[in-house]
Amino acid sequence: MLIKMGINLIGLGMFLYHMVSTQVLLQSTIAHLNTHLTLALVLIFLSNNIKSKTRLETYLSSSLAVFSLICGLYIQLQWQELQMRMYFNTLSDLIIGGALIFLALESTRREMGLFLPIFILCVVIYPFVGHLLPEPFYCHSLGIKKTISKLSIGLESGIFQYLSISTNYIFLFAVFGGLLQAVGGTEFFIGISRILAGRIQGGPGMIAVLSSALVGSITGSGAANVMITGVFTIPLMKRTGFKPEQAGAIEAAASNGGQIMPPIMGMVAFAMAGLTGIPYINICAMAVIPAALYYFTCGTYVYLNAKRLNIGRGLDMNEKERPNRKSMFLSSLTFVVPFTLIVVLLIKGYSVMLVAFWAIVSVILIGIINRKSAKEIINGITAGVKAGSGIAASVAAVGLLATTFITSGLGVKIASGIELWSRGNLFLALLIIWAVCIVLGCVGLAITAYIVAALFGVAPLVKMGVPFEIAHFFVMYASVFAFLTPPIAVVALIAARVAGATYLKTAKESTKIALAAFLLPFLFIYSPVLLLKPKNLADVWEIPIIIVGLVVLESGLVGYLFRSYTVWERVISIAAMVLLSLFLATKGEAFLIFGGFVVGALLFLNRKITPASFLGRPPL
Repeated sequence: MLIKMGINLIGLGMFLYHMVSTQVLLQSTIAHLNTHLTLALVLIFLSNNIKSKTRLETYLSSSLAVFSLICGLYIQLQWQELQMRMYFNTLSDLIIGGALIFLALESTRREMGLFLPIFILCVVIYPFVGHLLPEPFYCHSLGIKKTISKLSIGLESGIFQYLSISTNYIFLFAVFGGLLQAVGGTEFFIGISRILAGRIQGGPGMIAVLSSALVGSITGSGAANVMITGVFTIPLMKRTGFKPEQAGAIEAAASNGGQIMPPIMGMVAFAMAGLTGIPYINICAMAVIPAALYYFTCGTYVYLNAKRLNIGRGLDMNEKERPNRKSMFLSSLTFVVPFTLIVVLLIKGYSVMLVAFWAIVSVILIGIINRKSAKEIINGITAGVKAGSGIAASVAAVGLLATTFITSGLGVKIASGIELWSRGNLFLALLIIWAVCIVLGCVGLAITAYIVAALFGVAPLVKMGVPFEIAHFFVMYASVFAFLTPPIAVVALIAARVAGATYLKTAKESTKIALAAFLLPFLFIYSPVLLLKPKNLADVWEIPIIIVGLVVLESGLVGYLFRSYTVWERVISIAAMVLLSLFLATKGEAFLIFGGFVVGALLFLNRKITPASFLGRPPL
């Protein structure tokens, strides 16, 4: 009880500190980052204390929380002296520095699992044996003392290298998401989705797509999205005829898209703004068309599957499931007010944290107007602070990786290796970087996969002629959608549990639904009009070509267009998408003509079905 109260107090204190920091300069940059990290570490270990199953685990978590506080106070009281004696640190400096490295890795392990901290530890240790290895594996080390100084106690790199991304871009928006859920901001999205999607073939599946797109635009988290919308949409989809793995897959794919849905995209987008200096509003604008295409593709899959399974429009909702108009009107305020504020302030050029500040204030005021209790509001704030703390720990751990890459020369070697392995071929380079993003994203947080891949993946692409912001968008998208990729598809795993389905079947199906997301990063490179970066006005015609290709591709994966496909028709549909993609990559008109011919042939094979039946009406 005391620990839970302590967690709430620290969470509220951390929240208030960051809110005030948006208005008043309380501390210098280093002291601010240290305060942020210290509070995050203490909160993580105390939160784990509650989950502890044995007395030993409880004591260990409490000890680590106290140790985090000691390290934070040590730095806070003498950060200026620590900077001055970098590389010439005292024994106590090195002990605190080593402890801080351990705490960053251990907190990341507790929040994200074993893979990332073990991977980082291997990279940090590698330079100490790298000097014994032949080229191209050779690299040099700074020595133990200088390594500890560089990675932690020097305060300029390592753990502190990317912490500003967490403090200046991510933390308060994480709180905003938690707070908005607590005051019922998601009820409006789900209600309006039920009303709109009930008029379309495969209504429950469409509800999942629409509600996940809307809710995802405020949570920015695929896993959270599944738990918010999936508990309603998955049972409804199953009841109307979708198989359990299909229901789970539709929800997983739709929920994961929330990370690329403006105006509040996932934490990876904020990381991209912090890492690149690209204004967040520009990132949102660039993401509009890809997000629309992604959800259009998800909707196409649902519609075609509903036609194939003969699932109608009726939702057959019970009294509890029917949207309440009055509650929808009240909850709409929690959508309209903060979203309007966010868009207007971003367009006016306000900083991300200042935008988050006013968005949070508006949500709290609306919560009070809607008679939400203080407990509900505090719980929402605490939930958001915990989420933000976990991200702070992982960003600190990734800083260890980044600094080691730079100081040891590994980053340059890997970047050069990509050029060498691809032999200067852009597509091969894209394929290598995409594969790395998928692997890293499968086993960790999307934000860490993005930062790590961007370290060595963006430079070779820029060297090959890809514009800087497009190269970063490529890496970001690949990292985000790794969450749907087996063998470790986190979002699909959660959705499978809710659906009572087999995990691998759900993951396989969600990959089929979200296949557009795996193709879009490559299309960004060859058709930059998708990111509002056309080379000329004629490029706009590439968008309808992409839409046709995606519809044809989904029809092949589902096995239905106007009627069920034969095996050869499936092959033809996939071939059509390949030909249209080759046109986009090479600009060769022959591929466009041949691809158009194949699409026409596919429609001709389905010619006996009338357009009316495709729209869900019986033929006349």
